[in-house]
Amino acid sequence: MSYNKYNVKKMAEALQRGAIMMAIHCEACGAPLFKHRDGRIECVNCGKLYRFTQSGERVERLPPLEHGREEAVLLLRDIEKNLMNVKDENRMNSVINALRKLRDEISGTG
Repeated sequence: MSYNKYNVKKMAEALQRGAIMMAIHCEACGAPLFKHRDGRIECVNCGKLYRFTQSGERVERLPPLEHGREEAVLLLRDIEKNLMNVKDENRMNSVINALRKLRDEISGTG
């Protein structure tokens, strides 16, 4: 059995969801970075998040605290979109569960 250090399946799934493979590689694992439709720059191989520097010339890895904030902001955007379209109880419960997940992530109890 051959070992591939990159998770090709995750990369293919990212491409199918509309992400763009960048010509920049992860400093942690060496896999190519992907830019998602929502603007996130991520290594789908190891999960590290990146952002463009102020000059926009290169990407830099987000520190762990920033990574958590980035995730929280993305989750809040999803919740906001869901709240705009809530018309039934099941949907509202989905939003409540997402809020609880966010609370747990931020508080570190999740």
